[in-house]
Amino acid sequence: MSLEFFNGLSGTLAIELTEPTKDVAANLSNQSATATAAIRGVSFALNVFGEGDFRDLTVDEFDRVVLELPMLNLRGFGDPVEHRAPNGKRFTVRDLIAAIAETERSTRQQSQWFGGVDVHHVFFEGIHEGDDGVWEIYWGS
Repeated sequence: MSLEFFNGLSGTLAIELTEPTKDVAANLSNQSATATAAIRGVSFALNVFGEGDFRDLTVDEFDRVVLELPMLNLRGFGDPVEHRAPNGKRFTVRDLIAAIAETERSTRQQSQWFGGVDVHHVFFEGIHEGDDGVWEIYWGS
């Protein structure tokens, strides 16, 4: 199943801020954003994990169809964002990577973690359809 393949990929959301992050606590590596930091940019990349190592996706894997939907609403830590399938019929791995990045670029500023935008929960854990029909992006730390 293609959704199972997609949700099994490993990825990280990179968030560029207008100000440097700060330590959450002296003995932890966790970082938080200041209350005044704004998002300057967001990038999202996925890899395949297998045989103890990460590798880039192949062209065929990027082009694999994941969802047979002409439109989907995605939600991370903010409001849902509507995305239309580029071909009007379905979303590929490549399309979903772009949709997730755009959703986070548009709405991550709405999140709060230790007083600023959440820059800690950035490890991709899959997408799942909610009861309301909105697809939730799951992020771990």
